[in-house]
Amino acid sequence: MQDQSVINSQFIELSKYESFLSDCLIHANEEGQSKIASIALPFNYLAPLAILQSVDLNNHLHFYSERSADDTALLAFGSVRSATFSGNRRFDLAKAFSEKIKSQIKVFSCLRGHKLERPHFFSTFTFEDKLDDPDEFAPATIFLPQWHVFSDSGQYGIVLNLEVVPSTTLNSILASLGQAFEYFLNIDYGQVKTQEDQVLLEERLSVSSFEEAVKTALFEIEKEHYRKIVLAEKRIFENRSGLSGIDILDRLKEQFSACHLFSFSDGSDKVFVGASPEILLDVKNNILTTQAIAGSSSRGKKAVEDAKLGSSLLTSDKNLREHNLVKDSLLRRLGRLGIKAEADAHPRLLVLSNVQHLQTKIEARINRSAHFLEIASELFPTPAVGGQPREKAVPRINALEGFNRGLYSGLLGWFSDTGEGKMVVGIRSAQFSKDRIQIYAGAGIVSGSKPIVEQKEILLKQEAMLGILR
Repeated sequence: MQDQSVINSQFIELSKYESFLSDCLIHANEEGQSKIASIALPFNYLAPLAILQSVDLNNHLHFYSERSADDTALLAFGSVRSATFSGNRRFDLAKAFSEKIKSQIKVFSCLRGHKLERPHFFSTFTFEDKLDDPDEFAPATIFLPQWHVFSDSGQYGIVLNLEVVPSTTLNSILASLGQAFEYFLNIDYGQVKTQEDQVLLEERLSVSSFEEAVKTALFEIEKEHYRKIVLAEKRIFENRSGLSGIDILDRLKEQFSACHLFSFSDGSDKVFVGASPEILLDVKNNILTTQAIAGSSSRGKKAVEDAKLGSSLLTSDKNLREHNLVKDSLLRRLGRLGIKAEADAHPRLLVLSNVQHLQTKIEARINRSAHFLEIASELFPTPAVGGQPREKAVPRINALEGFNRGLYSGLLGWFSDTGEGKMVVGIRSAQFSKDRIQIYAGAGIVSGSKPIVEQKEILLKQEAMLGILR
């Protein structure tokens, strides 16, 4: 490996940060409260996934995301500031937390001006807004990391967030900065770990009956309690191999390059990983992008069979009705925020390695007055993971499924201090802990759904993760 300390030797010149850090220290002393110095550094080369697999994650928050099709990856590690929230105001509380922390941040300007070379908040929101299960993540988690690294279309960089405490010395702050520089300049990526060829999976008894849940939902749809509901199945396996979710990210990356790869941990032994085809929200340069993804079909083994399945999906009355419920809901909810969005005239196929979906892209121009988390809160959960009408369908989900979803079908993402960001929907996912692996998948139930067909769809989606583990 080429010596990073030679390639990036100019970044060891700590003197060029003295004036900036001295100014941060003066403000901290004058106001009697800590400041956060955020410094962005261009780099010659960084591999976020390899760094994730090399660092000591014990008791540290982390968030990792990558989409090979976009040639973009980032990793956030540790926390300078963090908070958890629950209840129906969790998005508002997370927003207030980020605004408070933003007022404490001073940014050292980077000449490149890359969108990821800014302070970023990383956040997750479980499907339920209240959870009493200690085996699940907090309903809302938000943190400003100690650092995040990124790789984006051949550009690489680091953002360091340093605590500047009143009464500390400039030399001690410079020493901390120097240690951080040295770490990344001399990173060796650790030893290569290999996954066992065969992972022993012993399934525990299911906590609920998916077939019975679908039958009950169809009865309630017939009685016009709601028009659509998404029901999921959770399968629990003994983790006898001691496998970590991070260990399977390479395989997920290889097999699902068109999806959004993710990994999150709150510092405990729980790790939530997946490869989701669905984003809830993407904001760049004042352009908001979201997408309706609903309606599914298997893939064919040959091109002719695949084309027949795709054509059938595009003309399926049941799948089109399910899909349009999602699209119309997104447009309506954006409208409630005063955002006029436009959707593709017709759905297209989103073709993945093991399944294909109906997809409609939606775009809108927004102004800075709309906060990223306000938009996410209004859109979540969409009928693609919840139901329609949301107010009637979503409260029924937990009773029908018989378990807490946690981060499955929840949100994982980030947003910057300038309002840009991305939120991924946590589907095609699994939660790992020391003693078990939980795998999730769901299906949309509308009038005309058949329990046996929906069960097959569930198994097809679960196979994406099970195939990686076997």
